[in-house]
Amino acid sequence: MRSDPLRCTAQPCDVHYCHCRLCQKAFGNVFAVFGLLPRTALTFTRGIPRHYRSTPYAERGFCQSCGTPLTFRYLRSDWIAISIGSLDHPEAALPKMHWGIESQVSWLSMDDGLPRRQIEGDPEYMAMRQTD
Repeated sequence: MRSDPLRCTAQPCDVHYCHCRLCQKAFGNVFAVFGLLPRTALTFTRGIPRHYRSTPYAERGFCQSCGTPLTFRYLRSDWIAISIGSLDHPEAALPKMHWGIESQVSWLSMDDGLPRRQIEGDPEYMAMRQTD
């Protein structure tokens, strides 16, 4: 039996759907689902992901072998977002909100009662966008 390629020493928090256009393109889908972890709580035990600088202030990690999207992180942050679908038990990480709703496709109806946020209205995102 092969060991898991990553180990989390904390439960992902702030699990959310991301409807932003960058996530749509990165996942080849109309949304992604992420959970946040402190960067120190994530260890890759088999293989090292490749990284793609998707913007001047963020990068995405993906499996070198199969291309599965694994992570997203702001370069200035101590937190990393992990793709919930890449976990062994994605059903254990319940989304708590929708993010990037200005890019949500019009035909997708998710009447789950969860809060919705636009990217530009998030002060943390705006702070991470600042470049030196």
